[in-house]
Amino acid sequence: MSHRALKKKIWDIIEPQDTESRKSYIFGIFITAVILLNIAAMVLSSVWEIQTEYPIIWTILLLISSSTLIIFIIEYLIRLWTCTADPEYAKPIIGRLKWAKTPFALIDLLVILPYILLPFTGINLTGLVILRVFRLFKLIRYSDSINLIIRVVKGERNTLITTYLVLFIVLIAAATLMYEVEFPAQPEAFSSIPAAMWWGVITLTTTGYGDIVPITPLGKMLGTVIALIGIAIFALPAGILASGFSKALEKEINEDEEYLCPHCKQEIKARDLWKK
Repeated sequence: MSHRALKKKIWDIIEPQDTESRKSYIFGIFITAVILLNIAAMVLSSVWEIQTEYPIIWTILLLISSSTLIIFIIEYLIRLWTCTADPEYAKPIIGRLKWAKTPFALIDLLVILPYILLPFTGINLTGLVILRVFRLFKLIRYSDSINLIIRVVKGERNTLITTYLVLFIVLIAAATLMYEVEFPAQPEAFSSIPAAMWWGVITLTTTGYGDIVPITPLGKMLGTVIALIGIAIFALPAGILASGFSKALEKEINEDEEYLCPHCKQEIKARDLWKK
């Protein structure tokens, strides 16, 4: 088998462009299992009792975390090597750089970046432990349900942006009014408009932590009105997404239809058009 044919075969397994083969299905199951194992190890390793009282379990968790991380690195390097099999990334350097800027490639890189930089550059980025959360986003690649959610949000993004812009305006107005009303009575709690915005967020979302509350009659009346407005505004995104899901489910009937990709000029299923 030639070098180019080998790359094409591997690329078709890890990035199936048309009908998913048995090998690509098994690969997806394997990577999903690795991701879940890695996430489980990450979560359990944060339990201090396991570190101090169960050293054997702690050692197993470290082994799982290390081995799955090695798999992530190998997976990323294989994708980087084989991506030129796709006509869209055919050029050896420019094509790989173009692939590296795709959303999934960036997620994969963020997952492994802190661990790659340390041995090669000596730069310790363990403080960026929050990047481990991006391992969750790796599941997007292998979950049709998550892909459906992304397609719905992407399709309704303009309406959602408008809704949240209105919500932000209401938040600023509510925080400003409450600051003016409550500051004389509670200068510590409502010390500034940004401080009042915390109260505004908790009230508009009807969470109600109770750490900051209005005490003046006018402030209580204003808080009541803002809470009622919050119920109405936060119902809008739910309705928009519900409508989007209804439309998306109707299109599921035609999701096996194939279209000509405007980038790579290859046939691609309707469900995968958003990835391009």
